[in-house]
Amino acid sequence: MRRLAARCATALLLSGVAACGGSDSGIDGLTVSGDFGKEPTVKVDSLDESSPKTHVLIEGSGSKLTKSSAAKIHLLLAKGTDGSTLQSTYSQGGQPQKVELAKAPSWIQSALDGVRVGSRVVYLTPLSKLNNGQGDSQHNLKASDDIVIVIDVMDTATPTLTEPQGKKVEPPKDAPTLVEKGGTITGFDFSDAPKADPTKFQAIPLVEGTGQAIKEGDQITANYVGSKWGSSKPFDNTYTRGQPAPFTIASPGVIKGWVKGLVGVKVGSRVMLVIPPDLGYGKQGNPQIKIGPHDTMVFLIDVLGID
Repeated sequence: MRRLAARCATALLLSGVAACGGSDSGIDGLTVSGDFGKEPTVKVDSLDESSPKTHVLIEGSGSKLTKSSAAKIHLLLAKGTDGSTLQSTYSQGGQPQKVELAKAPSWIQSALDGVRVGSRVVYLTPLSKLNNGQGDSQHNLKASDDIVIVIDVMDTATPTLTEPQGKKVEPPKDAPTLVEKGGTITGFDFSDAPKADPTKFQAIPLVEGTGQAIKEGDQITANYVGSKWGSSKPFDNTYTRGQPAPFTIASPGVIKGWVKGLVGVKVGSRVMLVIPPDLGYGKQGNPQIKIGPHDTMVFLIDVLGID
């Protein structure tokens, strides 16, 4: 969840671990049954709540979450009118999703703050409390209709960083240097770099992080700036946009040079990748960002998290 809990809610609104089962939701008119970590069954009988209610159906014995925690969770949203499922992470490949409480909607913070890993939490709320007082015509829901949310807290997770963290490394003297304005990276300075486009791939560490190492196929969160070799004007820059971006480290998906340069790199790292055409956009180039078939690219990448 880099966001799934928010995505599930948005999709609805806009369109030591326990292993036992439980069924007493602690809320009149609502039954939630099934084993922890498995998709629950929701049954309702004349639900009518005007304010949110939270009940820990299965009490875990793992670490206690705080408002600054990150966790891996499964989540199911169901209609309070008939118990039918609206969204479920259990059925989306079966993988729990990451949520960071500090960045999550307030209802997730309220439901999970103080809860232990291994717990199943039932959260019941009128739709109006999630949707700015509105209903949801796509799902035939009125603002007053209840929404049942079941959350299984599978494990803790590492919060996404806001900047690199680790040991700084001195780059080669002929590497491009970074240009900053007001503390924000805006591009590269090639004054001391070779004039001709390099033809060999380079991965130049600038900060060596100590977090989890990237594996091929991982989805990461990163800040980056990319430029054609020798150009002072980047073709893309998340630093100036003020928002890191998610990437799946696999090809197709990202260019081969990113896979080659980032697999094995640890969270917290800052790395500069010099990527010749054969590991970039190849003979076709990329006209959209004005990269020709013979252009080498350079990227600065801050690895902030693995989702």
